[in-house]
Amino acid sequence: MRGIALVGLCAATVTLAFSTSAEADVFGPISLLSATAAEQADYAHDPAVSGNGEYVVFDGSIDGVTGVWRRELGGSHTVVQVAGGDAELPSVSENGQYVSFTTNEGGHLPEITNEGIDPQSEVTESPNVYVRNMDVGPTALGAFTVVSAPTGSVEPLTYSYPGGPEDVPVYGATAVGRSAISADGQKVVFMTTAISDLTDPETPGQPDTPPLQVAVRDLETDTTELVTVKDDPVTGRPETNEQGQPVPVPLVGATGNERGAVATEGRVPRFNSVPAYTATPQAGASISADGSSVAWLAQNLSDQLQTLPNEPLDPEYTEPVWRRIGEGEGAVTRAVTGGADLADPECAADPEARLPQTPSSSDPCQGPFDGNAGELEGTGISGAMPLNQLDAVPRLSANGYHVAFLADAPLVSLGQGFGVHHSDLYVSDMEGSLPRVQALTPLTELASGNETQIATTAQIADFDISPDGQQVAFSTKRTVFPLTSINYVSTPAAVPGLAELFDVDLANDTLTRVTHGYEGGPSKLPLASEEGEDPYKVAEGEGALSPSFSDSGNTLVFSSTASNLVYGDGNTPPFDSPLNLDGSDVFAVGREVFAPEPTPQSISPAPPAPSLEPLWSLAVSASEMSDGSLRLYVELPGAGTLRVAAQGGVAVVAHASRRRHSRAHTTVLTRTFASLLSEVAPDGEGLTTLVLKLAPNYISLATRKGGLLANVSIAFSAPGHATLKDSFTASFVRKLPAHKARVSARAHGTRR
Repeated sequence: MRGIALVGLCAATVTLAFSTSAEADVFGPISLLSATAAEQADYAHDPAVSGNGEYVVFDGSIDGVTGVWRRELGGSHTVVQVAGGDAELPSVSENGQYVSFTTNEGGHLPEITNEGIDPQSEVTESPNVYVRNMDVGPTALGAFTVVSAPTGSVEPLTYSYPGGPEDVPVYGATAVGRSAISADGQKVVFMTTAISDLTDPETPGQPDTPPLQVAVRDLETDTTELVTVKDDPVTGRPETNEQGQPVPVPLVGATGNERGAVATEGRVPRFNSVPAYTATPQAGASISADGSSVAWLAQNLSDQLQTLPNEPLDPEYTEPVWRRIGEGEGAVTRAVTGGADLADPECAADPEARLPQTPSSSDPCQGPFDGNAGELEGTGISGAMPLNQLDAVPRLSANGYHVAFLADAPLVSLGQGFGVHHSDLYVSDMEGSLPRVQALTPLTELASGNETQIATTAQIADFDISPDGQQVAFSTKRTVFPLTSINYVSTPAAVPGLAELFDVDLANDTLTRVTHGYEGGPSKLPLASEEGEDPYKVAEGEGALSPSFSDSGNTLVFSSTASNLVYGDGNTPPFDSPLNLDGSDVFAVGREVFAPEPTPQSISPAPPAPSLEPLWSLAVSASEMSDGSLRLYVELPGAGTLRVAAQGGVAVVAHASRRRHSRAHTTVLTRTFASLLSEVAPDGEGLTTLVLKLAPNYISLATRKGGLLANVSIAFSAPGHATLKDSFTASFVRKLPAHKARVSARAHGTRR
């Protein structure tokens, strides 16, 4: 189940994919860094930028002098040598003062640095890791400090190797570039490549610690801590010997094919000098800027961390692992991701019920990756990686909780995939206790199963994660990025060429191509040879490599063999030059950060303050009463005088007598049927009920059918206020008892 065919070696071509968002990063013009005021470097590789963005370090050759160099990015742009000779793979502290590197000329560093003097010594040393303090001259006391040393000693480790004393000078200790030193410059992580006296401080000089171990040196206390500690299968804690010392991960395999704690390309790596830039795979470990965490690509997983019971893991099977050394000696090594997921609570509750079978997402112990699919035919090795990878060392954010890594096993969630063992890029969150499936974020995805199609399946060559964990830069020859969770916002290249540098912004879920020619096209080498082939091609190392972020994430440095990134780039070797001069340079590019512009808006003047006085208004309704009166419901605003009157038309008949005839004349006159006058006290505010009664002369008219129709007018007056008026039409209807109603009907009946 664990089969996460994770990058088992260094990577050499880049790819990327990210999550979605509307805003895209914009990168400014590219600038050349590997040059002095007088001349351009012969070649330059492995750049690393200081956290404050003020310095960049790199290895290479200037005017025929090799070594590690530091360039000031501001001010005078001064280029000075950090270490001469075969020094390589630098890493730099946040303020640029301390630079770590690997060299096999440690004893000659003071005399060969800054003077360009080659002592031509016949004595060959074992490679070791050093730190240079740039605040003092190379010959001053404390200028160079050995990192790969036993606890309590300031001398390098003592080494031996099964191949014999004659092989010792190419083995010893090494540190990767860009991510080997902490921000304060006081902690450096390194890897041993020979049997050493790393873990036995009581008997120094007795090499018995197996090679391929990871250790961290604290320069303030002169202590060296073993990081790759053997896991106790019973307690799940780091194992210790009788003296209470941590037990290193044992070495397995025959001579020349040893497998230790750190994954390599099949053998213990030999030290190579700088001039031949042939994409030599890197192996080792990264340390977080705060010095709290270490990550490495591991072998012999069963000896380093807890696995499922009866889980068969070949020693060559590889996965990225992580250890929080800031938690002390009891800190356990944890899987960053993989084919098994012991971090899932359901799996942890019953791990023995889960055995590695056909990968299934319904199995709580199934990790994100299909380990079985990573097996190479005829080898039975799960998780093996292509051997042409340049740098598969996992990279850490500043706080150590975000890990960027490469893997060539397919995700279980995608089914069987294409059966192509090419690497993709991922980020995993180590903070908290998330199951590994939930903690994983894919950044790239293969676009086809045809390994010959570079545009869809090219390897990811190199990568780095920003200190805040929100950006990941990588290089690749791919041009197709199908992952829908990240928007590819750049114009795709028409055809694959040199490896280009890309940047994933996790905050915006965007993918941006960073490198381009100064005229806007793809990265290119000058010309092809007469045979039409690229004379500068060196394995998978052509194009952009070694990205490195400043603390802000706004400065990105990298190396590239392209000759058209900056106008005037003139160090490309002639066609007949040996391939150890590749014309590579170090470049910087800035991410443009635009100040937010608020949306234009117009604000009208504030309305006047609302009146605190109640609304002065009048509301009236009425209902009929059986006695011919009206009940009035009056909503009053306050104290005052209320006048009500009901008026209507009345027909008056007048008779005129003459000698023989009498004539009747009918006249309609307006009369007041009812009225009232009421004084409303201050506490009468609100609803008031009144009864409007008919005058006696008109009561009988209310008994007729339909009653007496009248127009009711209301007037309310109060000192200091306008008189409020209202009116409505109503009927006064008087209902008589039944026997009286019959008499009234007869009295008003019509005679025949």
